[in-house]
Amino acid sequence: RLRAGSLFDLRIFAMESMRFIRVLLSLLLVFSCGSGFAHQTKLSSSLLKIDGSSVRGEVEVNVLDLEAALDTILFNRDTSLDLEAIELRSDAIFNYVAINNRLYCDSVAQVPTKFGDFRFDGEHLIIGLGWLCGGTALPTRYSVSLFQEVDTQSRHVVSVSGDQSFVELLSVDNQQVSFLTQKHSWWDLVLKFIISGFEHIAIGFDHIAFLIAVIVLGRTFWPLFKVITAFTIAHSITLTLAVLNVVTIPTTVIEPLIALSIVYVAVENFFVADIKRRYWLTFIFGLIHGFGFASVLRDFGLPQDGLIWALASFNVGVEIGQLVIVLVSVICWRLMTALPFFVSTDQGLLRQRNVSLIISSLVGLLGCGWFIERVFL
Repeated sequence: RLRAGSLFDLRIFAMESMRFIRVLLSLLLVFSCGSGFAHQTKLSSSLLKIDGSSVRGEVEVNVLDLEAALDTILFNRDTSLDLEAIELRSDAIFNYVAINNRLYCDSVAQVPTKFGDFRFDGEHLIIGLGWLCGGTALPTRYSVSLFQEVDTQSRHVVSVSGDQSFVELLSVDNQQVSFLTQKHSWWDLVLKFIISGFEHIAIGFDHIAFLIAVIVLGRTFWPLFKVITAFTIAHSITLTLAVLNVVTIPTTVIEPLIALSIVYVAVENFFVADIKRRYWLTFIFGLIHGFGFASVLRDFGLPQDGLIWALASFNVGVEIGQLVIVLVSVICWRLMTALPFFVSTDQGLLRQRNVSLIISSLVGLLGCGWFIERVFL
């Protein structure tokens, strides 16, 4: 039992904790408002088919990114695509894509020709390009700088078929792929999709927030491992079904549900003491998050001859990223609880609980912000 003096100290600590929460929430709101001015681009992709000296490609981009890059409006007020505006800006759109997607024959950049009409896949625009090397020249490399002036973290996936077959992930630091010097194997494909899965967790702040809310009450690695693995199994199921087009749900539905899942777990943390039986909850929410992962993976232009390897490798990368978050969280918690202020006394345990609830409050606020943004903004 706690002594009266201890209860008085704990009340003081609780009041100080609430003041701390209010300060952090205020800072978080300021940060969230400030970060809203920066446009974060979606993943874009190129499907290239090499046939001797000719190359045909399809470049797929998100129309939201084109709005930012061209400083124009391409959506109606009801968030549907404004096809008339896109048609009016078709030359500007084609020129922007052509300038930022360059194919070289020997050391000379080729001027692309347009083939076919613009096609749409949801909010994605697909543009057909063709290149032809003159004389005896052959395609040597492909360089992409799409949207890098808008977002330095932009990524572009190049899927090559025909005379060569491989997948390459390009970025600001790695803007081109060579058709001459690089040798590609199934291991290259596996490694790239493992890295892509890991990267998606590393920059997927909503998924990180969900994981933090799920594991913040955990104290040891193995119970957390079970909870995270249940989440992985679930999202692997829906990710596969969505990528294979067996089950599809619009992102306008999935993204708000992901935000609500964050809020739910954060609030539930105030009413539960541990996470030993939370695996069933993470499994259910994992089914929802899997559709979110699928929207990213579709943008990669998955190679049909290596589809299973790509899916499995992406899931492995996601699992590795999640386990790294769990491991870091456990280490940080162990270091914190080693401090005299958090030793395993009644007061120390209550202070640990209060820290968990402070973190849950912050994560819950983030979830509410994402829900409002994804539904109303």
